[in-house]
Order: sequence, then structure tokens, then C-alpha cells
Amino acid sequence: MKTLSSVLLMLFTLTVSGQIQLDNQFEDWGDIPHSTDTDGGPFVASALSSNEEWLYLHVEMGEAVALDEDILPNDFRILMDLDDDTNTGVDYAGQGLGVDLLINLATRQAIRYTNGSGIESFNEVGMRAAPTYSGKEFEIAFSRDLAQVVGPTVRVMWYDNASQTGFPLAGMSHSLSEAPVPFLPLSFARPEGTLDRVAFWNMNGRMDQPSAQQAMKRILQAVGPDILALSEVADVSPAFVQSLLNNWLPIEGGGSWNIVEDDWDLMIAAKGEIVSSFSSVTRQFPALVQGHPDWGAPLLVTSSHLKCCGGASNEAQRQAEADEYMGFLRDAIAGEGELSIPWNTPVVYGGDLNMVGLEAPIYTLLTGDISNETAHGPDFSPDWDATELTEHPLMQTDHPFDFTWMSDNINSEWMPGKLDYLITSDASIDLKAGFVVRTADMSPSRLIELGLQADDALDASDHFIVVGDLGLGNMLGSAPDSDEDGVDDFADNCTYAENPDQGDFNSDGVGDACSDSDGDGLSDALEINVYGTNPLASDSDQDGFDDGLELCICSSLDLCPGDLTNDAVVSVADLLLLLGLFGATC
Repeated sequence: MKTLSSVLLMLFTLTVSGQIQLDNQFEDWGDIPHSTDTDGGPFVASALSSNEEWLYLHVEMGEAVALDEDILPNDFRILMDLDDDTNTGVDYAGQGLGVDLLINLATRQAIRYTNGSGIESFNEVGMRAAPTYSGKEFEIAFSRDLAQVVGPTVRVMWYDNASQTGFPLAGMSHSLSEAPVPFLPLSFARPEGTLDRVAFWNMNGRMDQPSAQQAMKRILQAVGPDILALSEVADVSPAFVQSLLNNWLPIEGGGSWNIVEDDWDLMIAAKGEIVSSFSSVTRQFPALVQGHPDWGAPLLVTSSHLKCCGGASNEAQRQAEADEYMGFLRDAIAGEGELSIPWNTPVVYGGDLNMVGLEAPIYTLLTGDISNETAHGPDFSPDWDATELTEHPLMQTDHPFDFTWMSDNINSEWMPGKLDYLITSDASIDLKAGFVVRTADMSPSRLIELGLQADDALDASDHFIVVGDLGLGNMLGSAPDSDEDGVDDFADNCTYAENPDQGDFNSDGVGDACSDSDGDGLSDALEINVYGTNPLASDSDQDGFDDGLELCICSSLDLCPGDLTNDAVVSVADLLLLLGLFGATC
């Protein structure tokens, strides 16, 4: 339910009108004039916006591309005339601009022609982009300071080197705004209605490093999660992590954190009982976790660390992992796998999904559209209301960007990007709030208030912790009950005949009201409760006549007139039963 998620995002961030947020949600570009193309070129529309710190660029493509990855190659450049002056910079490809800075997306390089020369990294020019994976629409931001945006106007052009065409002709002119960044920091307080706070964090193998531990401690104490899903913790034991959490986040009453680990690099820690866990899913670790009592059932929490990086083999493995998890979830919902979950079990999935390259894995994780159905079974609708799961576009607490990973090396060829996600079943979960903790942009007073230090986030890990406050969804507890016997269909062992006692004398999983174990035409329930005959012997008195012929030639189910065999189908078998009695003298 992406519309719901977008509404929540607006509530979380308390944005001011006109603010561009780098979050893969493009509604904030709706009122900004765009240059458009209808001639079938690679660029469909583009626009610029700015504030005193950032220059923003929006683009819509005709075909899906991966901006800075090779899996869907492009040969696009961004030509940036940072002072709208043809007397500075170079006239790149004869496009008529004084290009001061050129962005070569294919090579992940920035080339500066004014105030210095040579190749720089995207990080050195303060470039950010969303999403990090393939698509037809992107938003990009440049730090005005690092990119050396001079103004007061700029001119920007998209250039396709393959066709040697620029868009739009003569570029887009934009008068820079000096307005401050209109963003109100997000509160760390739990909103009313929050039952559990969940957090996902890739620890970058640093949990045993004393300097990192102090930063982790301060962040976790500021966040205060009830459930913590970790990745890249293969170098430490559950007992080690338990000791840290018991020290950093002591449980009221003297209890201890519960920890489980898989056979990869994942752990789940919880204040409540971890009922069961399943390490069979590749690089994804589902566990049933007892949360707040008001849930009425354990939460299915999955800590994930999908295959990293670009390249065909990595892309294929990441997709296979997404397929595998969705097959696991489908079977758990249907009660056909190693796990069976009751109706409306809260589903929480997250962690480091390494979403670069192709969009397909995140699409599978949301929609249930499995790529390899031969290996992982059919598609399905993964939420309890027969819709998609919801990916929540969470923002950093003190800056309107969504990236969750960044290198501390400014020369790195890779821009900061959103790699860590929170996905839920919004039929059973209402996300009350959520955020990403990046301390570098916090004010001194904010750091003091939260007990944090400016370098904490990157000292703790190269990934930022992702936090979600979970409350009851609208459908929680509302399951169908076809036979109106007070037992919902997902728990009922006989959905088409009323059987509130759920009798199943032989424990075969089929209720006695729906089972005819000896095939004599009488349900097991009739034989046990009405006739006193043996439900495992078709001729209880051994007189040569089946019990069904002797005792009953009527349907025991008013729902299915003519069903003499009580199998919920009027068929030849019912006719044969009647013919077997034809001519009998009673």
C-alpha cells in the first residue's frame, strides 16, 4: 500500500512546503515546472530545484536504467554550467554551455573544468541519488559547497553520448534559492499506539571493537529498541551480543535479552521470547518473536543481508534470495512449509538488502511476484488483505535524505545510498513512525539532548540504524469464518461444516465433521457422536452392509443437499450409494 506509506512519510518528516526530499518518492516535484520531450529520446522530463545548501535534479527516462551500474548500461552525462556563463568552463560536445562540472554516470566520475581540473569522485562533488537501483525516474542532489555551485543562476543539460544529443536544447536555467533547508528534526519519542520498536542494523563486523562499541551503546540507548535485527555479526557469538545488550539496555525486572543466530552473519535480539527461528532461508533469518501482548500472536521478524554488489552473478543471486524468502513466506501463510503462521501474523522484514543494480529483488519482496517459479513456487499476494507488502520510505532524523550507507572515504567511487530497508504487512501493522539515525547532521543541542556525539553513526558502522515503531493494523484479528463456528478459516480443521470443538479423533489434521476415514458415507463426527459406529470400519457390525447404507442416506450437511457421502461434492458416488439401497425392504 504505497499510498499509505507516502502519507505516513509526510507525517513523520513534518516537512515544510516546497522541500525536496531525496527519498525515491517524487510527489514533491509535482508543482515544479519540467522540461519535457515527446520525440522518443531517452529523456522524457527533467527539472531543477534548490535551497541554500543543495541543488536538486529530477529526471524521467523513457526506458529503465541503472544510473551508475553496468547491469542496464547507459552512456549519459550531466553537463553543469554552475554560473550560467559560457565564458567559463568548456563547450562540451558543442552543446553551447560553459560546462564547469561534468558527471559521467557510466564511469562514476566527475570531471571539473573550472577552479581546478581533473577527475573527482561523486563523493568529492557531494552527489547523492535515489533510488540506488534501476528505474525510469530518479532524483539527484549536489552539495552546493562541494560541487562549487556559483550562481546566481545555473544551467544543466542531460547528454546522451550514444546518440550525441542533449536534453533539453540549451539546457535548463535555474535561479538558485537561498532559502534554508526547511526540515524539522524527527522525534526519537515513541508515538502513541506503539506496541514495539524494531531496529535493523548492519554492524560492519565492529561489535568487538571498543571504539565502535561506545558509539553503538550511545545510539542504542537513544533508540531503545524492543527487537533488534543485526547483520555482519558472524565474528561474535550470541552470548557476546547478549552481554553487551544486557549492559547497554538492561531489561526492567532483571530479565535478559534473548538472542538467536543463523549460519550466515545474522542475529535477532529481543526483549521477549524468541519462539522459533529458521536458518534455512539463504542470507535471510526469519524468527517468531513474542512482542507486546496486544499483538495476540508472535511477530514474524526477518533479518536480512542479501548478496552485495553489481555484476550478473550477484544480481542473479540477490534475485534468487528474494524469491526464496517469498516462497518461504507464501508457504508459512498457507501452512504448507516448515512454519505455519496464523491469520494476520505481523510480518516485519528488513535489513541490508544491498539494493543496487536491478529493481527486481525489491519488487519481488513487495509484490510476491517470484522470478523463478520452477524453483520457488507460484506468485502470491503477500499481505493479509491480498495486497502487496509495504516498504516504508524512512528519512534520516536530521536531514531530508534517505541514504543508510556511506563510505568514510571521500574518494570512494560509490555515492551514499539506501541499502537498508523496513518492510511490513500493513494489514496487521500500522507503522506509527520510523527514521534513520545519522548523527553527522545533528545540531550540538540535539546531540546533547539525545546523549550522542557527531561521529557516532560512522564510528559504529558504515550503515545507519533503521528504526520503526509498530502498532496494530486495521485488519488485525479479522479473519474469515466461512462456517460461522467461531474458528477462523486459517485455524479451522473443517471450514465448510460447523465444528467449534475442532474434533479430530485420529489427529490427521482434518476435522471429524469433514472426514470419512472408512469411506462408508458417514462423516467421522456422525459415527462418533450420533450413531456410535466405528469411524475406522465401514461395516461396524460386519453384516455385509456399509454403515452408510444401513444408517443414513441423507446429507449431514445442509450446505450441500444431495451430498449423501458427506464429502461436500454431489457426484456419482452419491448416486451409487442410493442405487445400492434400491429395492431394499426395511
